[in-house]
Amino acid sequence: MKSKSEQFADMQQRREKILEMIREDGTVTVKALTETFGLTEATLRTDLRMLQKQGFVQRYHGGATLMTGKQNTGAMLLERQTHLEEKEAIGRLAAQHIENGDTVIFDSGTTTTAITDAISHIRRLSVVTTAVNIALKLGGEPGINILLTGGTFKFPTLSTSGEKAASFFENVLAEKLFLATACISPRLGLSFPSETDIKVKLAMINSASTVYVVADSSKIDKVSMFAMPCDWSNIHYLITDSGISAAQVNAFEALGVKVLVAPLPLKRAM
Repeated sequence: MKSKSEQFADMQQRREKILEMIREDGTVTVKALTETFGLTEATLRTDLRMLQKQGFVQRYHGGATLMTGKQNTGAMLLERQTHLEEKEAIGRLAAQHIENGDTVIFDSGTTTTAITDAISHIRRLSVVTTAVNIALKLGGEPGINILLTGGTFKFPTLSTSGEKAASFFENVLAEKLFLATACISPRLGLSFPSETDIKVKLAMINSASTVYVVADSSKIDKVSMFAMPCDWSNIHYLITDSGISAAQVNAFEALGVKVLVAPLPLKRAM
């Protein structure tokens, strides 16, 4: 029998995971939560009520949706823009691996968006992306050809997803893929708070000659709810920031993944 403190910790962790799922997909049903957690509908409705009380979600009959989704969509902003300095550094380093004439796949997310902020040196580029904000950002640039996948629109990540998005990549041949992930671990691989994008990400990997996973160091040695079934031989590079430890670098490189570390800018003394 677990103590009250252990039960409280489990409840808090479960609610954090529920919020992750809603932030990833924009919405979740009580039925899906019961299947994921193996708990009663009454328990999970209580979790959703508390998340609504805290201002994170809006409940509806049978589920909940992200409270801030409408505002994010209108402003073309991404949820949870944390570790911005690290992501900008990763974006600058990743951009150095893009050459004129490349065909590049950009996954959706804040880190892949940071790459597009750093490609002003590119004059000719073909881009395939699931990210609506990236398509809008690069679509007006001369010399950049954009292919935006179809599928179901997900407002928290400003991206398209589902079977149609995955099938789009069946005939795509790209030199490079810049792939986002929620968590990455040498032992457990790449993982995500929701299953919905995994098929799309696997389709992207199959379409690219070289795969770069871009992830800030806070995501390393962490695990989310759903693992992506992917062989490490399909992942060629991990681009991260200087928060990664030497032991973590060695663990990835032992799997055949080359680790590229983006230096963070030096802080100026006040």
